[in-house]
Amino acid sequence: MGSTDVPAAVKLWVYSIQGILYELCFTAMFNYFLISPDIRLMGESSIWSIWIYGMGGLLNEYAIYNNIKNKPKVLRILANLIYTYVWEYSNGVVLRAFGACPWDYTERRWNVHGLITFEYVPAWIFAGLLHEEMIKLLQSVCWCDKKICANGNVEKRD
Repeated sequence: MGSTDVPAAVKLWVYSIQGILYELCFTAMFNYFLISPDIRLMGESSIWSIWIYGMGGLLNEYAIYNNIKNKPKVLRILANLIYTYVWEYSNGVVLRAFGACPWDYTERRWNVHGLITFEYVPAWIFAGLLHEEMIKLLQSVCWCDKKICANGNVEKRD
């Protein structure tokens, strides 16, 4: 059977789910420890996050990670931080133009136009390092381009 890289469409969904899970965990813990200790740990996200994390993760893999994966970790962390903040800010600008931006950091310290806040640098560093591990995992997987049918025949995937 032949094999290829994991298709970009599959990676898009994996990165979307990864990002939404990070966001739900981060907002639940942030709210618990810094706002109100609610044992329900209710995280928050938005449908817009599917696009933001999915496409953001995919672009990060192709434009950033593949070009710097062999560089020192501190350089990769810095590149990921810059990329993350540019991506978050630009998506925020577009969403805000339509009245659809689900976040507003105006009340946070070190914010830029309420669209990004540098308070979250440690969280973004951690998320970036975890994302690198997901990229490595997906790049190590062989995606089979054949399927085995119930009758035992092997066919090319559609």
